[in-house]
Amino acid sequence: MSRKPTYSFAEKRHSQKGITSTVLGALSAVICIVLVGIAMANGGKGGAYLGAIGMTAIIIAAAGLVTGLRSFKEKNRLSFFSKAGSMINGTILVIWLAIYLFGVR
Repeated sequence: MSRKPTYSFAEKRHSQKGITSTVLGALSAVICIVLVGIAMANGGKGGAYLGAIGMTAIIIAAAGLVTGLRSFKEKNRLSFFSKAGSMINGTILVIWLAIYLFGVR
């Protein structure tokens, strides 16, 4: 015996926190690419300004990761941007920490 299909007329929208998380991850990724390019052009001598901008980008990536993970709690929302933002921020955060630890060494 087959089940009757159930229909839902409620439109699911994308999670606002998930979109915010994705934007923060993209911002941190762009900052990472730009700063690495500038540091390479200067022969690895970035200076305090690039370091300060990099630390700010680490904070942005961490905030984006937290926002992305919190966005999964929203009800009746699509989770595409929540997943994408969490993955982007997690990856960028690992890259930033690797760059930071390599620089400390």
